[in-house]
Amino acid sequence: MTDGPHHGQSSSGPAARAADPNTPQVQLHMLAGDHPELRPLIAGNPNTYPELLQWLAELGDPAVDAALARRSAGAGSETTEFSAVRDDHTQRYASDAAQDPAAQDYDQPYAQPSQPSYPQSPSRTGYYPVAPAGPAPWEAPGAPSSFVEPGPEPRRRGGGVCAILFLILLILGAGAVAAYFLFFNGPLSGDEDPAQETSVSEEAAQEQTEEQGQADEEAPATEDGATEEPEAADATEDPETVRPAPEGAQEIPAFTAPSGNINCALGEDELECSILDYSFETPQDCEGPARLTVGAEDAQLGCGSTEGANSATLQYGQSASNGRFACVSSESGFECWNTETGNGFFMARESYQLQN
Repeated sequence: MTDGPHHGQSSSGPAARAADPNTPQVQLHMLAGDHPELRPLIAGNPNTYPELLQWLAELGDPAVDAALARRSAGAGSETTEFSAVRDDHTQRYASDAAQDPAAQDYDQPYAQPSQPSYPQSPSRTGYYPVAPAGPAPWEAPGAPSSFVEPGPEPRRRGGGVCAILFLILLILGAGAVAAYFLFFNGPLSGDEDPAQETSVSEEAAQEQTEEQGQADEEAPATEDGATEEPEAADATEDPETVRPAPEGAQEIPAFTAPSGNINCALGEDELECSILDYSFETPQDCEGPARLTVGAEDAQLGCGSTEGANSATLQYGQSASNGRFACVSSESGFECWNTETGNGFFMARESYQLQN
């Protein structure tokens, strides 16, 4: 099984990783504990960290000591003896890996060295060297958080508390003044004099009597000496209008919708409109046109047609009125009502509505 790149691992086998200067220190730490035959290669790897070199020196392995001696002497390149040792170890590890399936498991990615938990095998020493300090190579150090020096706290002003206290005192003062006028000079004071109220009533009655006498003097006398009484004002006043007609309403007694389906007539005591084609139900099951009427009382639905002399067409958006009754024409239907009571109706081909 080949070992693909994972977390900074080399793309070749353990022996090549042990000698590769680019192999992370974490993998060198694991290789040194799991593969004693690769320790001479790790001792000569320029990337081996000092703690691991010290651990290798304490093992007493001649091959490891020779690699450490060459490393200390500052050899710029590998000697023929070291190359032979490396090739021998590489070939021996490849042969052992082919015979031992468990050795192929080391081609898998290594776990982080913070808590190693690998099973022991007969070829291992039973313990591991000191792990390298710092995080694993593939764990990128977090970006330092920017430190912002806290500025001085804003100085709190005491004006808000003073303003609240002032408002409370102002409200209390206003309440005290209102209570004073209410209980001492108002209707709850109890200082009213009944005799004073009686005198005021007498003065008002006397003024009313004087005004009545002046009115009798100003009234014209008839031939027989009797005075004429003024006509009642209610007889001449117009009735109260609850819902007046729209401004610009036409004064026409009879009119027809532009579609010709609705005909209306305005009378002095009643307004009636009939519809020829409709889809709503009538209480009397009319066989012909349905008719809606409104007078002094509520609007009603019945049967029958409306005939008006000299009927005009009331276009959509226009209105008609005779003073007491009014109608408005629209594309949705006709709406008519009594201006004095506000009662009326709405009618269209699909539905009707009594507005009482």
